[in-house]
Amino acid sequence: MSPIRFSVARALLGPLAAAALCITLGAGCTTTRARVNDATREVVARNDQGEEEVTYRIGSVPGDWRRVDVADGPDVAWQVGDTGVLVHVYHACGRNMDSPLPALVQQLLIGFTDREFVEEETIPFDGREARHVLVRAKLDGAPVLIELFVLKKDGCVYDLSMVGAHDRVTALRPTFRAFVDGFHSERTPLARAAEGR
Repeated sequence: MSPIRFSVARALLGPLAAAALCITLGAGCTTTRARVNDATREVVARNDQGEEEVTYRIGSVPGDWRRVDVADGPDVAWQVGDTGVLVHVYHACGRNMDSPLPALVQQLLIGFTDREFVEEETIPFDGREARHVLVRAKLDGAPVLIELFVLKKDGCVYDLSMVGAHDRVTALRPTFRAFVDGFHSERTPLARAAEGR
């Protein structure tokens, strides 16, 4: 498995275990990969070397979303109330980000079995095209529903996902879509290079 593929797959799988651990231990968990300004909804995310890499804005975060800490995982992740649903945003930048959007989606779903695509479309998103999918699958034998948006922009790939039990994810889809619709990429390494910085 390539390093890119592993890191993207880990972004989706890691939060589930980490969120469960945070909830079980009653720990106050926060993200370690990014700095989030709750007032402006600006996220400054670091790369794997700990250097600031991208800046983007996210949509409004409902009051019942609790941020959870996922080491080596997404930029930022939330547990949605007591539903068991997890929402996350992840980025990766570099020369190996030229895979087509459908291939990037498949990479994210590594580790899930019995996959069934309920919805699959390419949509306009943040001035580019993104792949949007809704997938029924199993994780360690447990059925889950995954809603996923994957965007390639300025040398980086962003994925925004929601994962949990079918009925709970279905009920939360309008809230998640409002969150996704507020996403906007602002600064990437490619944009900084074009500015001469």
